[in-house]
Amino acid sequence: MNLTPSARQRRYHPAEFKAQLITLCQQPGASVAGVALAHGVNANLLRRGIRQQAGSMPRSAPPLVPIELAAPVTVPTNDALSLEITTRSARVTIHRPASRVDSCARLLGRWLK
Repeated sequence: MNLTPSARQRRYHPAEFKAQLITLCQQPGASVAGVALAHGVNANLLRRGIRQQAGSMPRSAPPLVPIELAAPVTVPTNDALSLEITTRSARVTIHRPASRVDSCARLLGRWLK
């Protein structure tokens, strides 16, 4: 009896069959190994097919989620500066525009000398 090893040939699977297996793998609860075993293909080759298909598909941008922004809080501005000085015998109140804070500072400096 003469046994000669025959040349091993690769299996050919049509693209539709591969796409069907990849779709089955994407079903909830399905495992790549289980799908491969049920259809008589190598699980590693099936995983490679899944990666190749994912790489050939254009990635879509994540969906934009609308957000609501609160209205900006506006703080009322008071453009007046009020300085009140109280001593034992007198009370002095000075009202000046906030743009003239430098003159109030000089006045207070002289007062405290």
